[in-house]
Amino acid sequence: MFVAALAVSAAGCAAAPPIVSGPKPVGSWQPIDATGGPMAALLQPAVTANGAVILWGGSGHCGTAGACSDGARFDPANGRFFGITAIGAPTARYLHTAVWANGQMLVWGGAGCGRSSCSDGAAYDPFSNRWTALAKLGAPSPRAWHTAIFTGASTGGSGTGGEMIIWGGEDGPSKQLYGDGARYDTRSEAWKSMTGEGAPAARRFHAAVWTGTEMLIWGGDRSATNDDGYGDGAAYRPAGDRWRALSKSGAPAARWSHTAVWTGKQMIIWGGLGCGRDGANRPVPCGTGAAYDPVTDKWAAISTDDAPTPRSGHSAVWTGKHMIIWGGTTSSCGDGPAGVCNDGAAYDPATDHWTPLTGGPAARSGHAAAWTGNAMFIWGGSDGTSNSFRDGALYTLPANLAERR
Repeated sequence: MFVAALAVSAAGCAAAPPIVSGPKPVGSWQPIDATGGPMAALLQPAVTANGAVILWGGSGHCGTAGACSDGARFDPANGRFFGITAIGAPTARYLHTAVWANGQMLVWGGAGCGRSSCSDGAAYDPFSNRWTALAKLGAPSPRAWHTAIFTGASTGGSGTGGEMIIWGGEDGPSKQLYGDGARYDTRSEAWKSMTGEGAPAARRFHAAVWTGTEMLIWGGDRSATNDDGYGDGAAYRPAGDRWRALSKSGAPAARWSHTAVWTGKQMIIWGGLGCGRDGANRPVPCGTGAAYDPVTDKWAAISTDDAPTPRSGHSAVWTGKHMIIWGGTTSSCGDGPAGVCNDGAAYDPATDHWTPLTGGPAARSGHAAAWTGNAMFIWGGSDGTSNSFRDGALYTLPANLAERR
């Protein structure tokens, strides 16, 4: 089985490198003081919480089989990490999901829970530095490689409320793929079922975004053993508990391990694996993308001029104006020892234009990334070998791009 570039070994730890300057750098990179940062360097989600970034769990140099149960909160205002209590935290894991929900980070699922994947989670309140276990009754079956979104208060009435929706994924030990999920209501602190009628087929490594009314699922891997991409998707509307298929006309080529962002009007898909096979029958990285409009149910290809080289294991963040792609793995990147990249580009959907960006931390793949409101936060990742990084950086858009936000 071909393992996505994200799932690389964290057996070694590379020394924190300096920021690397590239030709004609666009924007500004600033290294992060790693003091107090999390032990994990891979397979951990990043959550933006009122400008700060929270990291928890992942794979690194801690716990059984490298699974971690620690975390940290990074405050861009003073450039420091602050620790997260371990009291009441979930057991060590990686490949879990995390969402920011009304002042709390909700963690659920993942790998590393013994003979099956994890089927539990907890809510972390950074203001009280306290964990509270999530209900288990009605939760989805154990899984990792799933997706999670938070609806906000739109499905729970005014004020607080809203739901975390878990969907898809795989139980690693049994190789079982899932095409189901469940909704965690933050107001009642209980799980709700989801209809399976009209839902996409079981998959992992898919992408999901929340539009304000619907969860959009697209792409993914249909096999836990052979790796074969889907080129379809569906939209789930919690209000009414119903699915609808997304149009396939004009959709990107089938793929998995791609990224997706929601712009406020469109879901933009980019990169991933599965855009053909090479001579050794290995999946070829994708260097294309498309934008989906849920109002018209139409896809539109996005420009490839000045776009990053085809890759997977990259990160994508939405700034409010641009989608920024950075890092990843591809044979055409010579920045690291195993085809990893330390470049990227900013895409403006209003003009269908890419602006290349260079420089930054050492080339890496499988890192965590988040948008703080003013900068892109990068942490961890692998150099494509057994070495992983416990360092990071902040990227600030150049004035000529930031001022048009």
